[in-house]
Amino acid sequence: MFKRLKRKTASPSSSRPPPSSPRPEPAPTHRLYCRPHFLHQGPAETSQKGDERARPVLLPPKNKKLPWNTGYAEVINAGKSILNEDQATCRPIFLRKAMDIEEEWILLCPNEDTQDQGLAATYWGLFDGHNGPMAAVLASEQLHHCIKEQLEEILDVISGPCNVPPPLHLAGHKGTQTEISYGVEKNICVENLVKGALETAFKNCDELIEHYQASHNQAGGCTVLVILRLLGKLYVANAGDSRAIILHKTQVLPLSNEFTAVTERQRIQHLAFLKPELIGDVFSRYEFPRRVKRNDIGKKILYRDYFMSGWGYKMAQEDDLKYPVVHGDGRQTRVMGTIAVTRGLGDHGLMVYDSDLQVKPFLSCIPEVTVFDLGQQEFGQSDVLVMATDGLWDVMSNKEVADTSQRFLEDQNHNPRRFTMLAQCLVNKARGTLQDGDWKLEDGSFASFDDISVFVIPLLNIADSV
Repeated sequence: MFKRLKRKTASPSSSRPPPSSPRPEPAPTHRLYCRPHFLHQGPAETSQKGDERARPVLLPPKNKKLPWNTGYAEVINAGKSILNEDQATCRPIFLRKAMDIEEEWILLCPNEDTQDQGLAATYWGLFDGHNGPMAAVLASEQLHHCIKEQLEEILDVISGPCNVPPPLHLAGHKGTQTEISYGVEKNICVENLVKGALETAFKNCDELIEHYQASHNQAGGCTVLVILRLLGKLYVANAGDSRAIILHKTQVLPLSNEFTAVTERQRIQHLAFLKPELIGDVFSRYEFPRRVKRNDIGKKILYRDYFMSGWGYKMAQEDDLKYPVVHGDGRQTRVMGTIAVTRGLGDHGLMVYDSDLQVKPFLSCIPEVTVFDLGQQEFGQSDVLVMATDGLWDVMSNKEVADTSQRFLEDQNHNPRRFTMLAQCLVNKARGTLQDGDWKLEDGSFASFDDISVFVIPLLNIADSV
């Protein structure tokens, strides 16, 4: 179905910027610290004033429903900062083909909740800030605009028949059989076009943040986990260490992978091999089980290089006394002794302490995008998607989250706010309780001291309209 809308003819000076250009920078007043828009909190309510004994779990107001009855809850850290550096957003996105002409045709999809505004998608985003909250605030306000711009550029293609390969040109001419064959061989399909749009949008948003931080003398970055519901599929774009899982009956289906100094050790070492000037005379690209000591020189010691998933032996040399570019144990592993996460937005001014070496070249703003087809499963009332920042996953496993969710939803089957209440339950469990000055879990072990943000998305709701 198509609907004709009237609009004014745009003058050349007012035409939209090309898709590769970052969005115009918002006014500085937009950069004030805030909480997610759907919490409806005023400025006076956004800070816990540094009181680590006041960690209330925040929820959306009872009279404000999120799209698809999504549940949400959050809590601030246990005193490491006075502001919650997590950010979140949940909103519909309406895609329309913008044309600078007197009349334009807007494609409407009858299977979506379009409200006569365009091809509808739903967008969830979690942004875990570090070294200050402003990169997360900026990303939460701007990334969905970057995504919208990229998707609208290819709206004609992604809204067309799914079984037809995308054209090699957007100019409208019909591709030759040879061109179509190239597309098939290289697996160029609508799904991969959406993936490319998401990847490009992350890059554009990172450039926007770079420009803002440079012009306002600010620092910091954020990890990003985005879920986009579009044309019956979930596109999960992850750059960082937040996590999304689907809880379907008795199954746990991971939708994302974490990107840290541990998981991306080989990529970082390979870049150090290709561009040794990035590590200067301070770091070594090799990894060792422990720091090399002077009395190790001349002996064969265990090591790993960028091309190795296993371990080998090499003769220790003077150069190996340098600090490894990836070093540490477990969650304490850092890139250049500085940062644990290796993907995200921002961090353009991040430098190695007491040196002129930049960390940003080793950090990627490009997400890993996975796709989940909602039409391939039948969902029940207790099937949900849980996406959360690492504050939850640091102390709860996938199985613990699944078991807690299943028990809770079975008990609250008829409660209309059960998904928000489940998000609250998960945050409460990970936050723990204050015991003798420390936050502890039920078993007495240390609880999460980090910011925690959790979305619970009911899959039955979002799959019903596929």
